[in-house]
Parts: sequence; C-alpha cells; structure tokens
Amino acid sequence: MSSSTFESLRTTLKNLRRRRRNLFILKHGSLFAIAAALLVLLISAISIWMDLDKAGTTFLFILALAGFGALFWRLVWLLNRRHSDDRRLAHYVEDHIPDLEQRLITSLEFSEEDLIQGKAGVSQQFIRQLWLDAQEHVQQQQYEVETVTPARGSWVSFASAITIVGVVAGLFVTSDLLLSAFSRLIWPFSIEEPVQVVVVLPDIQISVDEPGNIEMQRGDGVTISARVTNAVPDTINLRLQDDNVNWRDVSMSRDRSGNESATYSYFIPALQEDTTYYVTFTERSERSSPQYQINLFDLPRVEQIDLAFDYPEYTGIEDMVEEDSGDMIVPEGTRVDLTITFNKAIASANVEFDESYSTDEELVNAIANYEDVELSIDGVIGSGSFIVNQDGVYRIQASDFADLESQNPFDYFIRAIEDAPPELALQRSGRDQDVMPLEEVMLQVSASDDYGLSEFKLNYSVIGSDEVEVDFLGATN
Repeated sequence: MSSSTFESLRTTLKNLRRRRRNLFILKHGSLFAIAAALLVLLISAISIWMDLDKAGTTFLFILALAGFGALFWRLVWLLNRRHSDDRRLAHYVEDHIPDLEQRLITSLEFSEEDLIQGKAGVSQQFIRQLWLDAQEHVQQQQYEVETVTPARGSWVSFASAITIVGVVAGLFVTSDLLLSAFSRLIWPFSIEEPVQVVVVLPDIQISVDEPGNIEMQRGDGVTISARVTNAVPDTINLRLQDDNVNWRDVSMSRDRSGNESATYSYFIPALQEDTTYYVTFTERSERSSPQYQINLFDLPRVEQIDLAFDYPEYTGIEDMVEEDSGDMIVPEGTRVDLTITFNKAIASANVEFDESYSTDEELVNAIANYEDVELSIDGVIGSGSFIVNQDGVYRIQASDFADLESQNPFDYFIRAIEDAPPELALQRSGRDQDVMPLEEVMLQVSASDDYGLSEFKLNYSVIGSDEVEVDFLGATN
C-alpha cells in the first residue's frame, strides 16, 4: 500500500480517537460537576438543618471531602476505561464493516516495490488498482466509523451540568443561610465558637409553712400557707382532694414577696371532710410540694337541749316541755329536767354552773349555790336535773370514749323569778272613823299576788261580840 494511503488511514483513526476522547471527557466531566454541585448543596442544607457546632461542622467537612474524593476517583477510573473503549471501536469495525477490514489486509500484502518491479504471478496494474480501492473504501466508510461515538449524549450532559450548577450557585447567592453554612464548611477549623457562660440558677424550692399534717375539729376553718424560694410566681395552685378520687384546684393569693421568695395563703372557712392537699406551680418546669393530710375529728358537742319544767305548786302553772332550748326563765323552786342530745356517743358529761348574776347586772352571790350535775349517759343522750333557786349560767362539758373533750361549750342562762309577797290595800274607808250605833260601815279591800291568792280573809270584832272572819275568796259577796 502507498504511504499516502496509510497516512490517510492513520489520520482518520487519529481524528476519531480525539473526537471520542473529547466527548468522553465532556460527558463525565459534566456528570462530575453535577454531582459535586448537588453534594455541596446537600452538606450546606444539612449544616443549616442540624445547626451544627464546630465539632459537627468539622465532621461534616470530613464527610464532604470523602464524597469529593469518591467522585474524583470515579472520574479517573472512567477516564482509564477509555482505552478499552478504543478496543470496542476495533471490534465494531471488525463486526460491522468486514469488507473494509479485508481490503486493508489484502492491500497490506503488497508494497510500493512490488508496484514498481512487479510480483511473481501478479501484474503491476492489479496491485495499483488494489491500493486505490482500499483508499477509496476508507474514505467512503469514514462517516460510518465516526458514528460509533455519537455526540448527542455528551452535549446533553454538558447542558444539564450548566443548568444545575447555575441553579445551585443562584441558591447560594440569594440565601445568606446557605452562603454562611458553605463558608463554615470550606475550612471549619477556623470557626471561633462563642464562649458559653453557664449560669447555674439556684434550685426553686416550695414548702408548706402551715398547717402541714394536722388533725382538727370538723367544721373549723384552716389557713394553708406556702413559701416559694428562689422564684416569685404571680400565683400558685392549691390542689385539694376530699373524696380519694378527684382533685380540685384553687388559686392561692400572694401575701408578700421579696427579691427571691414569696408567701401565699388560702383560707378554707369550714372543712367538712378529711382532705389531702399539696401546692404546685410552673417555673422553668412544674414543681410541687409534698402531699399533706388534714384528718378531721368530732369533739363532743351539744346538738340539742330539751327542758322539762316542773313548776312549784304555789305558782299554779301547769308543767311544760321546751324542745331545742337551753336558756330558761322560771320561778324559783322550779325543777328542771335536762335531756341533752350530743353529736356522738359520750362517755361522760357534766352540767357545770357559773356564779350567779341578775339581768340588771347586780351581783347576787359571790359563789354559785348550784352544784355541778353529772348526767346519765345513754349513747348520744344525756339526762339530769336541778332546781332553780337563783340566777346563774350553766354549760355542758362532755368527753367521748377517745378522751376528747368539749371545747368552748356554749353558756346557757338561768333567770329565776322570785316569789313576791301578796300586796294588800285598804281602799275604804282607809282611815279611823266614828260611827253611830247600828250604823253600817263599808270596807273595800284589794289584794294581789304574782301567782294568785290562795287565801284572802277579813277578821273583825265588835265590842262585846266574838271575832268574825270573812273569807273573800269563798264569799259570794
């Protein structure tokens, strides 16, 4: 084959190899640019989302370097595979253009010297024609060989890379957060973290000053006081439970406060059930005091007093009973029978008397003449009696089987009405009088008593005659 034919064929293969190399680099370089841009966007977004400190940013920087290293290694590996792609080109020519291969092989059997001097059994004209045919065939099928490496895919990859890189760059330009995160990731070792000053706040404490765990009389009032230290909340809640199931909340009012503490209180006017309570509020977190218990008990107490009056005979008053009473205004000498109902079973009870007094506040006796009366007890009923002989005060003192005694019992008043003497008045004639013999004398006498007259008589005598008695109560006149 002539040198021009070989040169033409060599030039064709060289151009084909250069074209394939450029398109290969363009395609895989574009893919590398796309992957690198997306990796930068991803690690910047992760840095923003996780709000990483210096250590976290450094770790993400190392991961990013590893990612870029993996991408670069992949690109180098693909470029090294390009030589194997040249072999694919040769195999393509062998499989799809066999006549070109045969012409090249046949023409290579003859040299230029054979063309000048000839070769045994082959004419010079035949050798020349064979070379010309091989050269012409190489030129005719050059386009078919070049289509082994199409350019469309590489240019699409390049356009995609330009678009994606431009979008990512635009995001970084328009977003200060992304730009700041990327600048921290470029060299995280230069990040200067602010010195964090840890302020240790004192522990907030809550305590119940009073009453704590107590036992108290049912129906009494109680004030619950609490103190908060190292905080001054506006209000705190008092939680109460009196049925072992449900809690109810009430707000405690602030009594006084300082810079670091405050006291709160809540008044319950009349507690009727055993109650569990504690205090709670929210300051930095929910805080509660321990639970406390208020246990109620019932002191012996008078529920009702019934009085039965047995009046003296001189009064002529019919005996009577006053229910649910206590105070009394009765004539002296009246026997009073007490029937007392208590709020619970009683072990013992006494009627205690105080010094006498009168309603006009004049002292009658320095020492009471009444003696204390021990009541007879039957369950919740107590009974006893005494005779009224003067003004006075009495109260009921009782104790139950738990040795609980009455506290501050009520005072009941005794008003004794004295039996005043009858009042007698001579209304006619009312003076000494001289009369003639046989002259009638008119007498008019009036008598009264606070409880009535049992006897009203007139005794008179005429000189020389026996004494005459006139019974005004029994007389018809």
